[in-house]
Amino acid sequence: MKKMLGVTLLSFGLALAGCSNDTEKETTTKPTTDNSQQVEEKEEAQQINFKVVNKNEVFHVWEEDGEKKANYSAIIENKGKETIDVSEISVTYLNKDGNVVGSTVDSTAWVSPSVLEPGQKAYVSNETDINPADDVEKAEMNITPDITAERATELPVSGAIVDVTQDTQTFMFLRGQVENTTDKPSDNVTVGVAIYDKDDKLITTGYAQVDPVNPGNKVPFEAQSPFLNFDKVTKPDHYEYFAYTYDYPEGTAGEGGDGEVTE
Repeated sequence: MKKMLGVTLLSFGLALAGCSNDTEKETTTKPTTDNSQQVEEKEEAQQINFKVVNKNEVFHVWEEDGEKKANYSAIIENKGKETIDVSEISVTYLNKDGNVVGSTVDSTAWVSPSVLEPGQKAYVSNETDINPADDVEKAEMNITPDITAERATELPVSGAIVDVTQDTQTFMFLRGQVENTTDKPSDNVTVGVAIYDKDDKLITTGYAQVDPVNPGNKVPFEAQSPFLNFDKVTKPDHYEYFAYTYDYPEGTAGEGGDGEVTE
């Protein structure tokens, strides 16, 4: 955990539409049986162990210059027994009548790390445009996990500092350097950030992606979170962040692997 020291809050005046904290939701993938091939049966049977728990989530809505945006943040955890890819995420924003007023159809849900071992957590972040005439009552996240041979390796971060400005659509910048301590070049490094209040409740998340990074090199990054109004949102107190690179181990098939499957 890092304390939010030296952070100057410079902008106020936007409204928090709603949030929910410390909620748990489970996303499971149900298997389907195909008796034609034993291989398919085995693969589908593995899916029984898919389970992702949404430990903590929050969403905010804000308006500026006639435009309305909604942003969603969550912390998820792999409660299953397999290493899974959780990059397939959708977020839907609904009004009080249950009508869809915004979604990831027009935006992207970022997650870091995107590969989770059992018991590992990740940060989810999304922001999308909302019709100014629409209200947002709740946000729903759906995850389609998949068993993967890909693995995420945590990388060290140095020189991290938090800054807050009023002339952008984000309230927080986490700037730092990430070092590739592996022996392979990485073309995909992600950084996830979570910010909490003094009661350890989630306020928002942030995301950054950098590439490429050669072994032994350090590169700068800047993780951004959505804009928030500190008049309406609990003041941030501390934060945590993690950086990851991704790779298929030798002897596995898949993007980045050697294509040779070994027993």
